[in-house]
Amino acid sequence: MAEISLDGVSKVYGDGTRAVESLSMEVADGELVVFVGPSGCGKTSALRMIAGLEDI
Repeated sequence: MAEISLDGVSKVYGDGTRAVESLSMEVADGELVVFVGPSGCGKTSALRMIAGLEDI
């Protein structure tokens, strides 16, 4: 597996929509993470950035 480290990651789309602001987290090898929050708070955008499907 691998570990993930994010430090102050943000995502703003071309139309000015701020999806993620200053996301910082570390996930060690073997750990599980759950993203919980209301609709539109940036959960999917954060996961897409981690997966490499969105530019950071």
